Amino acid sequence: MERASTSSERSPLVPPTYVFESSVTRRYQKRLRAFQCAICVSLVAFLGVALLITASYSLSDEFDADAENATEAPAPAPAPPAPPQPLNLSAVPPDMAPLLQLSWPLKGKDPSPWVGDPPSPAAITSAVSHGKAALHNRTVLESLRTPLQVDSPAGRAQRAAATAREVKPMADAAYAVEQATRALANGTDPSNREGGVGVGPAVNGSFPFPEPPYCGQASPPCPPSKYRTLNGTCNNPNYPLRWGVSNTPFRRVLPAVYADGISAPRTGADGSPLPSARDVSVTVHRPSYAHDVSFTVMLAVWGQFIDHDITATALNKGTNSTPLSCCGSNLPPHPECFPVPLDVEDPFYQQYNLTCMEFVRSAPAYTCHYGPRNQMNQATAFLDGSTVYGYTASRANRLRTFVGGRLKMLAVGSRELLPPSTDPNDGCNTVEMNAKGRYCFESGDDRANENLHLTTMHLIWARQHNRLAGALQRLNPAWDDATLFQEARKIVGAQMQHITYSEFLPIILGNDVMWSLNLTLQDSNHSDLYDPAVDPSIANHFSAAAFRFAHTLLPGLIHHVDLSTGSVSYTQLHQLLFNPYMLYTTRGGQESMQSAMSTRVHAGGGHVTTELSNHLFERPIPANASIDAATNTTATKPGPCGLDLVSLNIQRGRDHGLPSYPAWREHCGFERPKTMDDLSGVMDDESLSRITTIYKSVDDIDLYTGALGEDPRGRLLGPTFTCLVADQFLRLKRGDRYWYETADEEAGFTIEQLTELRKTTLAGVICANEDLLDQAQPRVMEVLSPTNPLVDCMELLQPDLAPWRDPAAAGTGTKAKKEKNPAAAGSKGKKGKN
Repeated sequence: MERASTSSERSPLVPPTYVFESSVTRRYQKRLRAFQCAICVSLVAFLGVALLITASYSLSDEFDADAENATEAPAPAPAPPAPPQPLNLSAVPPDMAPLLQLSWPLKGKDPSPWVGDPPSPAAITSAVSHGKAALHNRTVLESLRTPLQVDSPAGRAQRAAATAREVKPMADAAYAVEQATRALANGTDPSNREGGVGVGPAVNGSFPFPEPPYCGQASPPCPPSKYRTLNGTCNNPNYPLRWGVSNTPFRRVLPAVYADGISAPRTGADGSPLPSARDVSVTVHRPSYAHDVSFTVMLAVWGQFIDHDITATALNKGTNSTPLSCCGSNLPPHPECFPVPLDVEDPFYQQYNLTCMEFVRSAPAYTCHYGPRNQMNQATAFLDGSTVYGYTASRANRLRTFVGGRLKMLAVGSRELLPPSTDPNDGCNTVEMNAKGRYCFESGDDRANENLHLTTMHLIWARQHNRLAGALQRLNPAWDDATLFQEARKIVGAQMQHITYSEFLPIILGNDVMWSLNLTLQDSNHSDLYDPAVDPSIANHFSAAAFRFAHTLLPGLIHHVDLSTGSVSYTQLHQLLFNPYMLYTTRGGQESMQSAMSTRVHAGGGHVTTELSNHLFERPIPANASIDAATNTTATKPGPCGLDLVSLNIQRGRDHGLPSYPAWREHCGFERPKTMDDLSGVMDDESLSRITTIYKSVDDIDLYTGALGEDPRGRLLGPTFTCLVADQFLRLKRGDRYWYETADEEAGFTIEQLTELRKTTLAGVICANEDLLDQAQPRVMEVLSPTNPLVDCMELLQPDLAPWRDPAAAGTGTKAKKEKNPAAAGSKGKKGKN
């Protein structure tokens, strides 16, 4: 240690000059000497204690006090790396403690066996005839019905479900099998039996319908490929046509609970009807105007974007795949109609004289066996960018230019927008806008136009693909169109995975759960967590209830800030639905992203804004159409008015036969509530009071309502939804052979490429693809703060694509030689687009 000096040069132990306002005085020097002496005494004492300890353990040769004369001992051989620990929930708070007892990913209950003796061949033949007759009768019924008006709120809602035309024959076949199941189970009462009628014998081509490929006993071998298939096939070598593949049944975790044990929507525990989903919505899910102090609407936007990437529940359709109408018809009810009853004194709908809300049941999936109904996921389960490219070859080909690996875009001045959708029946296009030459847009998912923020996110990622394809072409001029397309698509999928697990899920689940379940991403090297025994298929309850929690995050008003003037304006949320035309304006994309990054989300819980519970998919009503002035015979407002998203969510869970809320608490390791009193302390007092008012029994509570009523205790989600969401995303990581961190040389990336991919942020992707956006906070799902300030887009780190240069093709083209750094565009901010 340096001794104190009387000169003006300070000792290294003295704090820097900016700490002190006065000059070096005699008093200061005296205090300085005292301080230095104290430090010296402390160091001497510490060294003495250290010497005593080392001597007592006979390790003086390793801890020699004379460091200058000591000989360096050889470094010990590195220990083998410890195996990864799949579960360590020691950091989880007490209300999550029961999760410690579970094995992850969670194991569901096995399907129940068939309710009776195996049916005879004659019984199956008779049941098949019954099924075919039931399908014929339904087809005749559909031909007599008037299709639902496309531009009505209900028509737009059905359009938002984006059911492909090829689903109709698949659903018809599944309906026939379902009706045959009913005939086979005739004479039994499986309504009170867990799992209903259970899984019966295989259909084995008994019907004159072609069975889906996944019903086959033997799957064809999958050729090796470094790229994913568009429809998810061949991801898992053991279940190449089923696990995670598009147009396959959702994964059932708990046996379905249907009123008749086959397909009738769930009823109360005592067999009586459940309260109307609308009454539950009005009673429990009342609006609140509190905002979250930490997160922005971009959190909900990203949640919806990836939800559409991994789930797409198919709906039943009428003749020629037209939307079905279920309210106000004098014809016999359609078997797939399940409308929501509205009270004559409903606080909102009574002014429209409405007592019925349109609702069509989800299309049944072909399960290959006689048994209870399941539903179909049209999307691939994997986070693979299918919302950008589609999950069929026909959709992908329609979006591609087949030049330079790029996607089609619409040039509007100097800007590029998504290609237009000119279908007048898509539920989005309007005559007024089409007359101005403005159309809704086409993307990899038919729901892209559902709201302005979602459409803009689709636009950002289509631009991102083309930006990547352009940079890869400059690096590898010998690559053909197909290679450029697939390589850019592979990077896009990896970046979507990285953003989801590094920015989105930590907010949703909490860092403690992320760490405990190995959901966190590695900082370096590859990952070897892939497990071919993990089924990544989307769970039915995840799609129909758990991942719909984000609807509670959306605020009623979206605010826009003009950074040049500081002025603030507001837009009602429902006015952004099916209204993407703002993107045609010069600053439309910029303003859309800025509003999502600056508007705070609604506070968590079961509260939902009236913009969603009363005005969903509502079109503005002309001012001169409010009342018939000539007769003045009614004081009601004209329709069509909006729908209630909460009611639709609750009704969807009943339609899918989801067990009630207590069963899911038990599934997640928590004690199953047997009475309403058992929920005291689990739910907040207000939610429990309202739930007790509307439900007769604790076993009647819908999963969606019950889980949202839990007290989150400072988290975004309560324990049950945290459990169910975490399990699904754990499966999407461990059950995906093409997970971007994989060590598989064929399916994955090199270490150098991974290093660059790990620089990806959603802020960086947005800034790089929206020219007019100059600033963004680095973590766009979080509000502005001293640790998350607005920064210039140029300051955001971008991946450098140099590691994608193909050594085998190096020097084959003259363009690569002429460019000083063809990968530079991939390493800059938005001004250096690639």
